[in-house]
Amino acid sequence: MAAAALGLAALSGCAPMLTGQMAGAGYRAASSSLESVWGAPAAESADAQALARQKRMQAVLNSVDVGQDAPAIVQRMGEAPIQKSGNARGFTCYEYAAVYSATEAAVIVAKDGRVVFFGNSRCAAEMADANFRADGKYAGGPEPL
Repeated sequence: MAAAALGLAALSGCAPMLTGQMAGAGYRAASSSLESVWGAPAAESADAQALARQKRMQAVLNSVDVGQDAPAIVQRMGEAPIQKSGNARGFTCYEYAAVYSATEAAVIVAKDGRVVFFGNSRCAAEMADANFRADGKYAGGPEPL
């Protein structure tokens, strides 16, 4: 009986160690299998997706030249602009959020379907009335009817 008690005491002393090792092994197995199903952890995945989106959109903008067909460029951006605005002078502005950074947007400004400006800006700034007056950025275009 003493031998049985001694054996039980020896096994119970090992139980926490075995339980901890088994729990750790179980956690690692579950963790790796979940990552293989869902990919990287959510925060890393979201950051990677945002960075991939920024790079894709920047690549499109880096290939743009003034005078190109604006609707084709908008289509190549791969998503709808967050804002599309126009004015009576025939200018249209397409704005895409978080292209140059998390807070810096990109715009494509077009006149008669052709790109006249693209880059780091916002439609509110580009479509300001001052840009269309005598010494404005887009001056020289036809006056509205």
